[in-house]
This record gives sequence, C-alpha cells and structure tokens, in this order.
Amino acid sequence: MATYNEGYHTFGLPYLFENEEQFYKVMDSQDMQDFFLSSEEDGFVTLTYYTSGARSFYTVDKPIRTPEDLKGLKLRVQDMKSQTDMVKTLGGTPVAMALGDVYTALETGIIDGSENNETAMVLGHGEVCKYFSLDQHSMIPDVMVISTSTWNSLTEEDQQILLQAAKESTADHIVAWDKEIEEAVETAKNELGVTFIEDVDKEAFQEATAGMVDEYCAQYPKVQEVVDIIEANK
Repeated sequence: MATYNEGYHTFGLPYLFENEEQFYKVMDSQDMQDFFLSSEEDGFVTLTYYTSGARSFYTVDKPIRTPEDLKGLKLRVQDMKSQTDMVKTLGGTPVAMALGDVYTALETGIIDGSENNETAMVLGHGEVCKYFSLDQHSMIPDVMVISTSTWNSLTEEDQQILLQAAKESTADHIVAWDKEIEEAVETAKNELGVTFIEDVDKEAFQEATAGMVDEYCAQYPKVQEVVDIIEANK
C-alpha cells in the first residue's frame, strides 16, 4: 500500500504497539478511520483492517533471543522497505521472497530463517524451522480497500452500510484469528516439534530499532501523521 500512499510505510515499522490490546484500540479509533478514508486522491480508500498477529523471527536451528543472534543470518522478509531496513538494522541479511518460495529456500539452506506470525509454522515451515522466537517486532494489519471510483459511485447511505459491514467483519475476524493462532501453536509444538522461545530480550530489539521511526518520519511526512495518530490513541 505504501507504493500508493506513503503513510502505509508506518505499519511495517517495529514496535509501534506494546500489545494486541493497544493495537486494537488504535486501529479502531476514529482518527485511524479518518486516515483510512483520506486516500481518495491515491485511487483507493480503506474500509477496514484485519489483524495478522504479531510477527516474530523463526529459524532452522538457532533460537533468537537478542539482536546479536541475527548477525550473519539470511532471513526472508516481505518485499517491504521497512522490513528490509529492520533486518539490516538488526544485523541480519534480508532476502525479499514470495511466501510460496520460502519452504524450499529454508530446506535448501538459501535462507536461515524468516519472520511471520505463528500460522507460518503449520504452512509447512515448521517442518524445517524448529525455533520460533517471540520477539514480536511488528503488527502489520491486512486491509480491505475499494477503488475511489467505486466508492464515489455509492450513495452516502450505502457507504455507511458498507463501512459498518466491514467493521463487523473485523470483529468476527479477531475471534477467528485468536482460535487459529492457538491451534497453530499447539500443532507446531506437538506435531512438528517446534520450540517457542519466550525469553527474548525485547528491550534490546526495541533499542536496536528505535531510530527507524524517526528516520521514516523525516523521510515520509505522512508517516509522521500516522505515528501521531498511533501515539494519540494508545
């Protein structure tokens, strides 16, 4: 989305939210809704968001507890500037790659690990990666968008109906998501032998990446606007 509206770079930045409750509070705020609807000139508006959980690092044979543990590792990231910059900042080597290519890359040693939510383990990655380290560096939402032309073709009443339906779908998704994560963790532990590393030094990760937010705010004015929304609604 940042290709079309630079404000969306914000959501890929590390440690914007302390926990899920704070994430939901901010994302459900009127200020964030106003931002979602402010991109008509960019060709789209966002109707709602969906959680995709907290993203963490997982690796083939080495648990990650501190940023130092990432040094020298090749890690798959989404093709997002913020994710590439984050891994570089932490000392790893980012490798942008489509999700469908990750399993083979892990199996053949092209990469040493990846970063995603817990469902990645039951997508097959847990067959190769045996350590899922809960550093929870980012919470990147999925979004539902509609083109500006279609949005503007609707009456104001229909726009409000659509927004309400989208909001209700978000609430339903949160319940389904929590269940899916719980099941994924149980399967990964009991059937795939994945160890979940909980004693991660999150403060060290936060300190190592703290400068990224300021850098992005300086480079992208709209990122500063979204960061202000987040800070005001925590």
